[in-house]
Amino acid sequence: MLFSLTTPPNKSFDEDIKFFKSKIEYGVNFSFSKYADGEWAVMKNSTINNSEFWFDKEDESDQLKREMLWNSFRFQHPQYYVGISCPCCQGLDTFNEMLSESGQPQNMVTWANLWVNNNYKYYQASIVPLYSKRKTVLYCHKDGDLNSLPFTPEKVFPISKNAWANEWHLIEESKRYIDDNNIKDHIFLFCCGPFGNILCHELTNFNSSNTYLDIGSTLNPYLKSEGFKRDYYVGNTFFANQTCVWGA
Repeated sequence: MLFSLTTPPNKSFDEDIKFFKSKIEYGVNFSFSKYADGEWAVMKNSTINNSEFWFDKEDESDQLKREMLWNSFRFQHPQYYVGISCPCCQGLDTFNEMLSESGQPQNMVTWANLWVNNNYKYYQASIVPLYSKRKTVLYCHKDGDLNSLPFTPEKVFPISKNAWANEWHLIEESKRYIDDNNIKDHIFLFCCGPFGNILCHELTNFNSSNTYLDIGSTLNPYLKSEGFKRDYYVGNTFFANQTCVWGA
């Protein structure tokens, strides 16, 4: 079993994903919350609409969501890992700012893109099959094709587009589900944009006896409910072959 994330100057895109695979395989609970360009745009107070989630900087209720997103980004817990945008995909200035603003120790921070780009084939071949080895709870679009998944979730929380506007009730509902059913050692999979970051934070803080994973769009090829397709899973593209780097 791998015991820690890689750290600079030898931080490795390939090895960090193997570290998380090892934890899942051995049943060691942890949380992973990733912050890519969309989440960072919200945190920087930029209006955004990517057809899956949106944020209006002039909307007071959206500002409350933004505050919750910042809280999740800066949350520290011995089991809570944070993924940030890398310099090769979002530029060195953004990388440095995210690293600084997160306040995370270097052994608790990794790539937001860890599941995707050149790691996606490994994710599909080595991590997705592990979802069948433990009980899973899935948060995904209500129109997702669950029959095409290569695993069977024990529980599905269906969401709509812009989940963090329409499904806020799921935070407390999820906590009740965990308490009422004595949920332990399950894997919670979040496919719901920035709402996944908030759920990951809230549920880790509530009960750290489960694994909570923000997996973003990685199940889109099975669920077929995405608002837009990502290059990393559509074929032999630049991002499908991109091995992300750390730092300058």
